[in-house]
Amino acid sequence: MRVTFVQPPNGLYDRQELAPPLGLLNLAAVLEQDGVDVTVVDMNLRGMRNPAWLLGDFYSRALSAIATTRPDVVGFTSMALESHICLELARLLKAADPHIVTLLGGPHFGAIAREVLELYPWVDYVVTGEGEAAALSLLHYLRGQALVGQMMNVAYRDGAGVTLRRVLKPLASMHELPFPAYHLVDLDTYFRTNPVRLLDYEHGRGCIFRCSFCYSPVQWGQGEQSKTVDRVVDEVARQYLLGARHLFFVQDNFLNDPAAAKQLCAALAEAHTGMTWNGYGTLPQLTPGMLDLMAASGCTNVFVGVDAVSSTAQQAFAKHCYKGWDKLKERLSAALQRGIGVTCAFMIDMPGADHVETDAALTTALFARALGCGLRLNTLTLYPGTGAALALADQPCVYTDLKPRLMLDTPEVVSDNPYARARPELFPFHNTYVPLPRYERFSFCTNVAHALFIAFPRTLVQYVLTDNGSLWELIERLADAVGDITAIHPPARYHHQWELFLREFPRLSLSRETRSALALERAELSVALGPATLPLAVRVASEVQRYQAGRFTVVDLADPPQVFEQRLRPAEDTGPSRPYLVIRQDGKILHREVSDELASALRRVNIARRGGEPLEVPPRMLESLIADGILHAADSGSGLPASV
Repeated sequence: MRVTFVQPPNGLYDRQELAPPLGLLNLAAVLEQDGVDVTVVDMNLRGMRNPAWLLGDFYSRALSAIATTRPDVVGFTSMALESHICLELARLLKAADPHIVTLLGGPHFGAIAREVLELYPWVDYVVTGEGEAAALSLLHYLRGQALVGQMMNVAYRDGAGVTLRRVLKPLASMHELPFPAYHLVDLDTYFRTNPVRLLDYEHGRGCIFRCSFCYSPVQWGQGEQSKTVDRVVDEVARQYLLGARHLFFVQDNFLNDPAAAKQLCAALAEAHTGMTWNGYGTLPQLTPGMLDLMAASGCTNVFVGVDAVSSTAQQAFAKHCYKGWDKLKERLSAALQRGIGVTCAFMIDMPGADHVETDAALTTALFARALGCGLRLNTLTLYPGTGAALALADQPCVYTDLKPRLMLDTPEVVSDNPYARARPELFPFHNTYVPLPRYERFSFCTNVAHALFIAFPRTLVQYVLTDNGSLWELIERLADAVGDITAIHPPARYHHQWELFLREFPRLSLSRETRSALALERAELSVALGPATLPLAVRVASEVQRYQAGRFTVVDLADPPQVFEQRLRPAEDTGPSRPYLVIRQDGKILHREVSDELASALRRVNIARRGGEPLEVPPRMLESLIADGILHAADSGSGLPASV
């Protein structure tokens, strides 16, 4: 029996998280042990390597890619975003060959298994929960080795409708699982496409928490399962030998059991695997001792769902991790001080009669960003079967594709969901229970907030603390000026919003401190964008020499840049403005105070670079510009003569 597993496309531009589809490779390894011939087709990889593959007649190309594997059974997986692609490909497959068995799995399809089988007759089976035992029991039934009633976690039609024998945690232990079937994919192609050389890794499943918006309790059940420490260390070493250099621990909460997590981190550190990693963590468990061990074991980043800031949101989402900014800052700072980056997710409150709670959530997210954290600003996604979705079950849903278009990196074939137009309640990334005009405005504002928080965190901190400004009112004003963000090409959206902010924000009545922060961040942004160096001709006496001029600018600041390193407090009066060099070196933005004479020379460098004319400087100043890293000798391999 030949089985083909299909990963549908979901990403487009951002390749940093691209990795082989671990869930499908786990299933493949289990089935291969049972004598099944398995093929994996990763359309996400194909689309990222060649975006044109996703355009035009995508479904014909996708169907052909599956057909060439000559399958008897085709299984599709989906986390929800691309579920309509799975449904349409299953329909086309069944129309082309009614004998092909179609199978859907993953958290989303598992949650809507009954509806899928009732609505879409071309789907034969739906896996719910953990897939390995389910897929094996289905294959045994299809090969005549078991009765239909012996299948577990597989929904199917019978004379009475839809039948499902649901078993939570069907595996006695995760130790039963074989190593993923990486031989079924071309790892070198993944590593070339994503230079991070990333593999996903599953050392455990489940979460001890029951957040009402999360699929985890529905998919895995309460609590967790995990592999032994020795097994994890061995598998990490094996993945290193396969060429991976970074792992993403996919378990919903790496810190479910702090004692076990400490033991694992200590073992990884002692093994010196050479691998770095990141994963999900929860605030209460991010203690200094835990962070010390995580850093020693190679952890470079932890994803933390702060999510609910207001008491209303905490109650609605059954998530009470946020205990005020001071405690959050303490945990985040502890991680950052140990070299562990933190990405914080916040669920932004939609304004009601006022925007007090919205401002509170936005301000907390801004402070986390100004502290040095990465950000995810989310709007509520109603995953079917979760507590949040059940609480709003009586609210009618309407179709919208704003979430994938604005907040996710998706191709058009993923953003547009024809199935959701008919049944929006089944497709959480393509619906809203909020009146559509209000939802559209809120989505636009959230996108603007994220763009501004990326580029201007210190300016906005001063605006909040010194000017007592409302972030929501500012963001609404800018969103109105931007208009329909979806009409802007995705890679250009943030740049467009930054330019608008730099034009509109200075027109407000702003404090000296806020304007100083804005001048600094404007300079940093100009230096960060574009090529690291540009060619420059320099005339010294009668000789013209070729150099490469580094990316820099000079800005007059009323406050030294280090004032803003203190970040979460208003700036203090520090006297008259002084010139500062802002320069990009070795991928970092650096700044330092310079003399008026050097500032004047630096400005002449920028003018000459833009105008294309040789820069005339005395020999002493040329030496200073080279010593300061402003000018570099022209690369002999660049095709430019060193002198003319």
